[in-house]
Amino acid sequence: DIYYITGESRDVVQTSAFVERVIKRGFEVVYMIDPIDEYAVQQLKEFDGKNLVCVTKEGLELPEDEAEKKKMEEDKAKYEGLCKAMVDILDKKVEKVVVSSRMVSSPCCIVTSQYG
Repeated sequence: DIYYITGESRDVVQTSAFVERVIKRGFEVVYMIDPIDEYAVQQLKEFDGKNLVCVTKEGLELPEDEAEKKKMEEDKAKYEGLCKAMVDILDKKVEKVVVSSRMVSSPCCIVTSQYG
């Protein structure tokens, strides 16, 4: 896979919470800061046999070992009540609230759907 993020400047995408986990795991992220880049990657789904994966979209999956998978399942169960409460409070302002391993030092992020 080729991981990428689009944004208005290098500083913005480089400090984005979306790239934290990907970079910490040792993957590189292509910074696309040209206005045409957003349009281009919507049309181009793969390059040289590798899928283009936007780090800001829902469904980002990085390879995990068994310990990481187990911890994620425990965290999901632990915070299930909190997630439900947040959905009730935010009502129609959000589609869903989930526990994610996407963040490293940021507390949360808003993610767009895979096709939205």
